[in-house]
Order: sequence, then C-alpha cells, then structure tokens
Amino acid sequence: MTEPIETRRFNHAALNSRDLGRSVEFYCQVLGFHEIPRPGFSFAGSWLYRDGLGMVLHLIQDANFNPPRDRIESRKNHLAFRADVDTARERLRDHGIEFVEHTLPDFGYRQLFFHDPDGNVIELGEWPDVN
Repeated sequence: MTEPIETRRFNHAALNSRDLGRSVEFYCQVLGFHEIPRPGFSFAGSWLYRDGLGMVLHLIQDANFNPPRDRIESRKNHLAFRADVDTARERLRDHGIEFVEHTLPDFGYRQLFFHDPDGNVIELGEWPDVN
C-alpha cells in the first residue's frame, strides 16, 4: 500500500468575493481577522489572518461570483470555526446577520450557520465538554 502524504497542519482557505472591500470589512469586524501582506498577483484579492487560530483566509476578487443565497444551506460547502455559540449568537444579532441554528442530537454539538456578504456559508460550532 502506498503511504499517504504527510501533511502538517491546515494552511489556508480561499473564498471568492464579488465585493472585496465589503468582504474584508466583514471578516475583520465580525470574525476578528486582520489583513496581512499579499504577493502582487495579477488579480485582486486580500489575505486575512486570525490571531489565535494561525489561520489565513484568501479572498479572491471575482466579479462574476454569484452563489445562491435563497436559504442558508448547512450541507453545502462552508467554512467552520469553533466558537461559544451563545456569545456568537448575540454578536451575529448585534451585527444584524441572519443565521440558522442546529443542535446535533446524537452529539449535542451546537451550530450557527450564516452567509458572508458574498453568500459563502460560515459555521460557528460548539462541541459539548467531553474532552
């Protein structure tokens, strides 16, 4: 059997954005990221970093990006973070962001799902204290 590739840790996620400025503002103000230097690519974008997570988010400008936004779909592609759900729920309300809430009955895992300004789905979840 061929050995799997050794990966060390998650590096970054990339999301498309129709309005880069609006998305940068959202990820910085709502989720606590801040901009970091980005190479001089031939296309517009922004790199964001979240202290404490060691995570980089690449936003890529795409004027034609248009995901469906009719409902918040938890079973579609999404970006997920661990968070205190009770606090996150209040902060989302403070920011005027619509969300849906689920609890997985077999695990007690609580989740909030919402859209970023471009329609990308974000999940904030809290595992019960079992560790």
